[in-house]
Amino acid sequence: MSWSRPHELEITLLAIIIITLAAGSGNGQTNSQPLTFRSGQSMYIVAFRRIQFPLILEDTQVDRQREYINSDLDAERKVRKRIEEWQYFKIAEKPSEADFVFLVNLDQSSIEGLAIPLDAYRQHFKEKFDLDALRDAAFGRYLIGPLKLPTLSRLSDRLVKQFREKVTNKSP
Repeated sequence: MSWSRPHELEITLLAIIIITLAAGSGNGQTNSQPLTFRSGQSMYIVAFRRIQFPLILEDTQVDRQREYINSDLDAERKVRKRIEEWQYFKIAEKPSEADFVFLVNLDQSSIEGLAIPLDAYRQHFKEKFDLDALRDAAFGRYLIGPLKLPTLSRLSDRLVKQFREKVTNKSP
């Protein structure tokens, strides 16, 4: 009987340590406070596309893909134009001048906007691209598409329209 008591105590202590550590860690997620959008806040806009190139190591291997993140300045310009027409947010020229980053992700027929904190942008976009971590850290996610006629103008117009509706329709 004397052997089981210390063994049970060790198991109990180990369980307490594991629970404490699990509660303290956020699985790598950014613990950001919810942002309340207000008129006059500044946003930094970044638009990008993920492009996949075939990675050919040998003549027989053509199915492996490599991903490349490419800035899309045209999409950034179109989203910026719509945000400026709205006159709710200020556009920051540098990330350091912004209250948050509006990250625009484009593909062939859809567009996604993420309003994210600056720290998450630096950690999960600039340092190591991790779209899931960016989505976890986002204050808001806005998704349009797929569209049958997915022109950049139509996608960006609808994205900003959805963003505007969700921001202005929030009740205090």
